[in-house]
Amino acid sequence: MQTQKKHQYRLIISKFCWCFLMLLFTIAMGQRTLAQAISISPSRMFFSGDKGQELSQQVTLNNTGKATLSFKASLMDWSRDSTGEKRYYPAGTQASSNATWVEVMPNVVELPPGSKQQVTVTMHVPKDAPAGTVTHSMLFFTQINEQASSKVNTNHASIGVIVKLEFGVHLYYTSPGSVKKDLDYLAFYNDGNKTIGNAQVHRIAVKIKNTGNVVTDGFISLEATNKTTGDELKLPPRAISMLPNDEQVVYLDLPSTLKGHYLLVALLDSGEETNLKVAKKELDFTD
Repeated sequence: MQTQKKHQYRLIISKFCWCFLMLLFTIAMGQRTLAQAISISPSRMFFSGDKGQELSQQVTLNNTGKATLSFKASLMDWSRDSTGEKRYYPAGTQASSNATWVEVMPNVVELPPGSKQQVTVTMHVPKDAPAGTVTHSMLFFTQINEQASSKVNTNHASIGVIVKLEFGVHLYYTSPGSVKKDLDYLAFYNDGNKTIGNAQVHRIAVKIKNTGNVVTDGFISLEATNKTTGDELKLPPRAISMLPNDEQVVYLDLPSTLKGHYLLVALLDSGEETNLKVAKKELDFTD
């Protein structure tokens, strides 16, 4: 594993944002998805301030649809498992939570068709907040007026569907002075042949750690070069976001049709102010 200058491999990515949208369905019979013209921005909010401060930002809810939508705000704690999947917990139950610091006004929002509304999120930083800390929680906006619909199938049976929308906004607090971004490799290995859906793949695993002291976004990509023929295959970059000291395994799947001796190069890009990390491994792919 080695670090090389960013201009050699820099992945050019204009902008990315993280959008979290969940559709919760209660279905009487059958299944159907109803589109809703609703957006919430931003999807992540970063707060930084001294102990005892009140820090405020605003979330904008925009309804471009034709029906009135009502949402109620709530907070939950969350963490990521070893593969980056989120796990949710009651507000204020996790050591890294800031849910009990947060006030949301108004708590209930009604959006007539074509309207938008701003919601103020205030973080009351405790006077005894530990120095050098990063805390986090999730602010949910959950629809409380159900949107009912029905569809008549070919047998003239009515299919009733009730749709609820739920949006999540990440809330992060970082102590002043915490600025270090750094993602690094812990392991790079062949995880064997796997069946994903109906396809067979060669699965490569990369284990990463956030060795910095702030939330860090990054991208990881994989290049495979046949050492005999020179044929190359590049996988699209995968976005990751990691809390300080978190470890995560990212799986990168290569086609099972690859045969021969290959050089694999994993590229880990965590921003302009950091060094690009490069990991290399040679593998033989056989039947």
